[in-house]
Amino acid sequence: MMKLKSMSAVLLAVASVSSFASFADEAGDSRLVFVGDTEFSSFCRAAVKDDVSMMRRSFTNKVGVIARDKRDVYEILLSEDNLACNGMGIIEFSKQRNSEQVVSYLQSVQQKS
Repeated sequence: MMKLKSMSAVLLAVASVSSFASFADEAGDSRLVFVGDTEFSSFCRAAVKDDVSMMRRSFTNKVGVIARDKRDVYEILLSEDNLACNGMGIIEFSKQRNSEQVVSYLQSVQQKS
């Protein structure tokens, strides 16, 4: 029973602190502006930079914080309700940013979980 309550609390916390990023693209301006919990901003940053290594590190850094193992971290954070960048789930956001390498990586991870 305690495990279920703990997991529910973690899910609620992740949902409530999801990272939102807003981006200015006008005239080639690609500065990142993060609003919300910057603890999750590395996911959005990795998507913008199309940096798979940064994305992997972002997930790895949440093991033990969000869930006990990496597979569960992926499952929790890949849910559109739990991690958002610019109001979109991380995969959809990566697609919008044309981050082909990150999209490919996230989709492969999502299929395995």
